[in-house]
Amino acid sequence: MQLTDTPETEAKYQRLEALGKKLGIPILCGKLDLQVTQNGKTLIHRKQRSHSWTRNAYNLIFCQLGSTNPTDVTFGTGLLSYRKTDGNIVRYSGSYGAWVTYIDYYDPETRENESAGRGSRAAANDSGHGLVVGTSNAVENFDHYAMQTPIASGLGAGQLSMIAQEAPVLSYDAGTKTLTDTLVRFMNNNSGGEITVREVGYMVKMQTGTAYSMSNFLFSRDVLAPEIPIPNAGQLRIQYTISLVYPA
Repeated sequence: MQLTDTPETEAKYQRLEALGKKLGIPILCGKLDLQVTQNGKTLIHRKQRSHSWTRNAYNLIFCQLGSTNPTDVTFGTGLLSYRKTDGNIVRYSGSYGAWVTYIDYYDPETRENESAGRGSRAAANDSGHGLVVGTSNAVENFDHYAMQTPIASGLGAGQLSMIAQEAPVLSYDAGTKTLTDTLVRFMNNNSGGEITVREVGYMVKMQTGTAYSMSNFLFSRDVLAPEIPIPNAGQLRIQYTISLVYPA
């Protein structure tokens, strides 16, 4: 297994988590675990920190904690709004805002995040939701709202067959007071040729506009260095963990 973050960088992350715990400020962390296999043999196993949460993610946190509506008509520094993967701005305009949970007012059972196709859990063959990949190594940008060169789901050239994302798994470490949510998705290369993955994204589906309108939002985009080649008949396993170190 290869760790791509330097020991010095990892030590800084660990000091940050420890300081947050000491000061009573929960620290939210993301980690990527990427594994490529072929014919039962592990070709690549790599771990790195996810360090590129986007403005969309932070704006959602701020609006929820601050009881603030995202009313700005544009998207950028000092503004509260969301930007969909198609570039359109989403804001609160008097009737609807934006929620991660899908809400059907006539069916309370829809008010949850864990089913396939909701929250950050992608359904089969959905290349624009949940854990997604692309081929661009363009520099990470806080204002990115879409993958730069997304890989589509399929069997054709340059495509990966994207399996339905597994159910999230929650765990708690009482010793470190760390709560962790683990997200896993498999992607198979049946394209006939090698495919190189250079970016990994974390897409969240939110309800917007009307009671039945759902859109995808990029919450994280990490550039992989080095890049990850997936041979024909190979499989990529992406494990994304979100952890929160509690002060008590």
